[in-house]
Amino acid sequence: MFSDLVRPRMGKQNNKRTRLFSGLIVTGALATSLGISAQWQDPLQTPAMASQQAHQSLLLDVTDRESDVVSVGAHGHILVSEDNGFTWEQGRVPVTTTLTAVDFYGIDKGWAVGHDGVILNSVDGGKSWVKQFDGFKANEAMLVSARNNLNIAEERAQAVEGSESDLEVDQAMMALENAEFAFQDAEYDLETGSTKPFLDVYFWSAKDGIAVGAYGMAFQTMDGGEEWFEISSRLPNPNRLHLNTITRVGDYSLTIVGEMGLMLRSDDMGETWNSQVAPYDGSLFGLIDEGNTQILFALRGHTYRSTDDGITWTALDTGVEQTLLGGFSSERGAMLVGNGGSVVTLNAQLEAPESATITGRTGAAAVLRSEAGHYIIAGEAGIQLVDREGKLLQQQAEMNGEKGNE
Repeated sequence: MFSDLVRPRMGKQNNKRTRLFSGLIVTGALATSLGISAQWQDPLQTPAMASQQAHQSLLLDVTDRESDVVSVGAHGHILVSEDNGFTWEQGRVPVTTTLTAVDFYGIDKGWAVGHDGVILNSVDGGKSWVKQFDGFKANEAMLVSARNNLNIAEERAQAVEGSESDLEVDQAMMALENAEFAFQDAEYDLETGSTKPFLDVYFWSAKDGIAVGAYGMAFQTMDGGEEWFEISSRLPNPNRLHLNTITRVGDYSLTIVGEMGLMLRSDDMGETWNSQVAPYDGSLFGLIDEGNTQILFALRGHTYRSTDDGITWTALDTGVEQTLLGGFSSERGAMLVGNGGSVVTLNAQLEAPESATITGRTGAAAVLRSEAGHYIIAGEAGIQLVDREGKLLQQQAEMNGEKGNE
């Protein structure tokens, strides 16, 4: 299932030794195919190799930086296009770990995240990148936070001993149990190394941003990434469910969606968070916001529409049963993409879904509408360019210096 390449599988939340990311397995398989398994190299210390086939390798996200386009994916590949996705140049990247998401604020400043808890930063529009953060630093911060939360939970449990309220005692004991599990997991993570991936990143200014990931991992910066601090404990997510996507909603709100119907909302740009009731209890992979309308997409093609900030939702019959993983909206409409080459288009009112299948049926992880009007899809086949109906354009992407597609 192509979604396994993009998001971690659901699993037991409190048995760390049973956790296994299929995405990490894929990364290992890709490394073996490159012939580097005989002599292991730390992907956090190994620069990405230049490749004229980078645009045809696994790519997991695509975003715009004003008029240009940036895409990220396997092997630490980061690609930049200045002509609506037709030709691409490869950025200089200090890691070979799989990158899962990228976001820009303005034309120059960008951040990319991925496996091994890595966060990269560019100040030249994606041409070169430096490592700001990784899973080792994340594990240290998570352990400190887990220890503090455990101390608080223990004090709370002691304080309610002998209380006449059974509910109060039960809640305190449940919080203590969750804190103990979280501390044990944090200790295990610190011992095993940088294993958990970030899955998405969003910046709403040149200094303010949040990165979210597997098992409830969430970090925030207020200085452009010079320092990242743990905010997982702010989130009402005691089971540490995977956080798949973070999205801006309106002028002052953020929404995080994740596995098992997890939907979290902040109306003060990340200071405080509250749970929202989702219309579906399976994994949620994305949320797009356009004006007063939101589209939520999820496992097995489940898609929902809201016009009241997610208070109520209406199911959309897209005709698609494949998992939808990425989406893009504008005043002209929206496009959703996913497994098996599935494409769903919506009109300007984000209604009237129509479905199509991209030739080749390769999985798609993200989509962006170019300034030229066509759509740029990142996925299993690398970069694919399609029209509004999801049909491949005659002219496809190539790397700068290539002669073109024969």
